[in-house]
Amino acid sequence: MILETFVQDLRVGARVLLKEKGFCVLGVTVLALGIAGVTTQFSVVNGTILRGLPFPESDRLMAVQLRDPTQPPGVGDGMAAQDFEDILARQKSFEGLAGFLNGSTVNVTVNGNPQRYTGAYVTDNFFRLLRVGPILGRDFVPEDNKPGAVRVTIIGHSIWERDFNSDPGVIGRTVRLNGRTATIIGVMPAGFQFPSNEELWVPLFNEFPPALRGDPQAINPSVLGRLKPDVSLDQATAEYTALAKGLALENPKTNRTLTEALIQPFVTNFIGQQARQLLLVMLGAVAVVLVIACVNVMNMQLARATLRAKELSIRGALGASRIRLVRQMLTESLLLASIGAVIGIIVSRWAVDYLWRSLNSLTFPLPFWIHFDIDGRVLAFTVAATVLAAVLSGLLPALLASRANTAEVLKEAGRGNTSRLVTNLTKLLVIGQIALTCTLLILSTLMIRSVVNQQRVNYGYDTTAVLSARMGLFEGDYPTLQSRLVFLQKLLRELRANPQFAAAALSSRLRMTFSITGPVQYEINGVTYKDDHDRPTGSTETVSDSYFASLGLRLREGREFDENDNDQRQPVAIVTATFAKKHFGAQSALGRQIRLYNPAHPEAWRTIVGVAPDTLMQGPFDQQHDDAGFFVPLASLPPTFVTVLLRPQGGSPDLLVEPLRKELSRLDPNLPLYFIGTPKRMQDEVLAQNRIIASLFSVFGLVAVVLASVGLYGVMAFSVSQRTQEYGIRMALGADARTILRMVMNQGARQLVIGLGLGVAGALGLAALGHSILANVFYRVNPYDPLLYGFVGLVLTAVAAVSCFGPAHRATRVDPMIALRAE
Repeated sequence: MILETFVQDLRVGARVLLKEKGFCVLGVTVLALGIAGVTTQFSVVNGTILRGLPFPESDRLMAVQLRDPTQPPGVGDGMAAQDFEDILARQKSFEGLAGFLNGSTVNVTVNGNPQRYTGAYVTDNFFRLLRVGPILGRDFVPEDNKPGAVRVTIIGHSIWERDFNSDPGVIGRTVRLNGRTATIIGVMPAGFQFPSNEELWVPLFNEFPPALRGDPQAINPSVLGRLKPDVSLDQATAEYTALAKGLALENPKTNRTLTEALIQPFVTNFIGQQARQLLLVMLGAVAVVLVIACVNVMNMQLARATLRAKELSIRGALGASRIRLVRQMLTESLLLASIGAVIGIIVSRWAVDYLWRSLNSLTFPLPFWIHFDIDGRVLAFTVAATVLAAVLSGLLPALLASRANTAEVLKEAGRGNTSRLVTNLTKLLVIGQIALTCTLLILSTLMIRSVVNQQRVNYGYDTTAVLSARMGLFEGDYPTLQSRLVFLQKLLRELRANPQFAAAALSSRLRMTFSITGPVQYEINGVTYKDDHDRPTGSTETVSDSYFASLGLRLREGREFDENDNDQRQPVAIVTATFAKKHFGAQSALGRQIRLYNPAHPEAWRTIVGVAPDTLMQGPFDQQHDDAGFFVPLASLPPTFVTVLLRPQGGSPDLLVEPLRKELSRLDPNLPLYFIGTPKRMQDEVLAQNRIIASLFSVFGLVAVVLASVGLYGVMAFSVSQRTQEYGIRMALGADARTILRMVMNQGARQLVIGLGLGVAGALGLAALGHSILANVFYRVNPYDPLLYGFVGLVLTAVAAVSCFGPAHRATRVDPMIALRAE
């Protein structure tokens, strides 16, 4: 019986929608846009956060860190190699712990061709914890992971196909890996690139033997563990916090502050707090778009309900119950939303594929285990969103229409008036639409401005005038700091002797965008600090002589480094202008002394010999630190990874790529170059993901504005059609067209002003409530900027004026005689 009546309701609803083609097309289009938006964004959230890793029982794979409890929640400090080994021997909560370094450079020479691969250095149990093994050959064993053991490697499926032609006899072949011979012992399955997009794997402690705690050059691994089946996350956290406190007591110099443990699902830790926040903000933004779409359809449904009031009243008088009438109208809404959902899923499928391809075409693609698609969870979400849209857009109009009294409806129809309640509701809904659109548009504008600020950031030099390229000097070929320094000095001499290069220098900065050490604590000689956290933080960079000249910069004070600057002769440093002003004010910084803060291994004081113009060391992301930083000479600590900087004698810096390759190949034929291009190009590649995100916010804002304008236009048009008699009477009594135009425009203006007020209040509230989120997402943007709010207000005012003018102009053309005869 219920099924029969539902089928009957579907038939009636289909006939009604076919009869009202304009309403049907507009309603389906509006809902399709909203549903496509939330489906697309939820597929991103699902693929990034919810789906998890493609391994058995991946929900039990955890990232393990030690932390300082004074840091913000969710922020860990990693784990020193010795801490890792001590905890591994004492812990009971995990089946095992594996250490790894991902996204690392691995220099490999295959058939005489030097290449740079993205690799991971892992402990021997890494794959076993994941429950994944090689398809050819064998896994690592404990003996492989010992310092001094015979060098072995496991290669990825893509390398096996591309560089070894899928040869099954690849097992046992040798390659030159980081300057040493290594034997290939295994090939991983197709598609496996864990943790991110790694192409081969090398035993961790064979390459990087565990360093002493507090060693400033120590390479500390990330730690992955698999929880035992009977152990909860809280139990593991409690055990590891106790272990952390024990290590702090045993090693007060290095572990005194690391008295807590941070254990999180691997995906949560890997994605990071900022990315998760951004994804959820974007999901909220498209949810707002869907709500605006539902409000639009609800307004149209209210208008239809008013026009169908007589029909529904007569059906009620003939015996149809109120529940049956409500169900009929809800069925029509569900049918409308379902058609919108089908179209929305089709649009979303295209959008998801396009977005995924765009993100994976970047220099830094998504991790291999992140894939956006319309799977069962996304479809279930879309079905839920469709039902919600149907209820939101159809329930209230159905309830209002079904409660009408037949006699009253006929009386009102005779006067040609509509329900005052419906009229007021439509006005309130439009106000809500404008408010939501205003808030979303402010958020979108903030995001766009953030990306614009990142694009326009001043690095302190012309980023298009030099060529940069990266290389890694590993211990296989350069076993000591001295051998590394000798090679780098020889490279500089050869480059400077080449007439194609006007200047040449070396730097530790990655892609000329990030200081590889990140913000570090330092101290100034003569200043007393109360505790560790009282010491300032800044960036540091290792550079060669002529570094500033190669960038086209002149020092503000003092001198550049020269070839003789080294720590044995006298430790020296060059500071930035911001550093000098921040710590020494109007006094000269020359002759003052600074050093990195390292309580376990105190360094010698460095004497400041120069003050350089500010150059942005941490790229357009870090807002917690200013430009206060300092430089140390290359000879003090020759870095393993070096960026070469070349200034051309004339012409484009891109013309220097081949001459650089030839010079480097002549000195070391096994040393590959990578990250080659002008600093501007390198920085644009880093920001490419942010530009895509800003484009998405632009689309969200544009769709919201279009929907709001359609909603305001529809309400004003309906209001004009319902007040035709009133306007006719006013004009018959002497009102001119200007008066009628002003009357209609004022009605829209009142809704606009209230909606803008609520929208601005909502944006301000979100800015205050989510200050930490906004601080992470928006770069050098003031979320309370009055000019930005004013700009959004002007845009929505212009949109509202255009939306209201058409109906208002139509009202001025009402013929009084025709209007009075209309009923």
